[in-house]
Amino acid sequence: MAIQECANGHLYDTDQHASCPYCQGNATRINFEGSSVGRTVGIAPEAEVGATMAPVGYTRQQDRSDTGKTVGAFQKKLSFEPVVGWLVCFDGPEKGKDYRIYGRNNTVGRSEKMDICIKGDPTISRENHARLAYDEKHNAFHLIPAESTNTIYLNEEPVYVPTKLNEYDVIEFGDCKLVFVPFCNERFTWQTGFKQEQ
Repeated sequence: MAIQECANGHLYDTDQHASCPYCQGNATRINFEGSSVGRTVGIAPEAEVGATMAPVGYTRQQDRSDTGKTVGAFQKKLSFEPVVGWLVCFDGPEKGKDYRIYGRNNTVGRSEKMDICIKGDPTISRENHARLAYDEKHNAFHLIPAESTNTIYLNEEPVYVPTKLNEYDVIEFGDCKLVFVPFCNERFTWQTGFKQEQ
């Protein structure tokens, strides 16, 4: 391998390329605001000014359908990520704050990586304190203990297994008490819309 620097400061392998693959042998002098000081910038004949040039022989990946991120089935059906309910903290360090629940398995913890990030309570695990899941097929919510060292309580009772949630249940994560407020219920789902009361 023989590395060479072109007049524009690009490094390239002369065993692979006869000339700089970034400049492609073309250079244009640009003066800034009429100054005599300028620098040479390589521009390919077919490229627009300001375009980023790829080395000769580089082929762009054609299929960009898989970005690597898992998309929730519910989100995929609706083409947006719907809010299905909320947690509202009414007691503890985060009193007055609300947290959105999305139509999937929501992670709970102090880390900003968590779907429900309760930052101000050090008795809540940084990651995976619990999960709060919405099951769109059955229009139901479940509280699922995860990796917390502290016990999770639902209406003053300890939770050790996935447990179904009901409207206005009180959940205790660490020192925070939160009330569960569903948006999706027997009167509304994202699939059917609002049902009129009879």
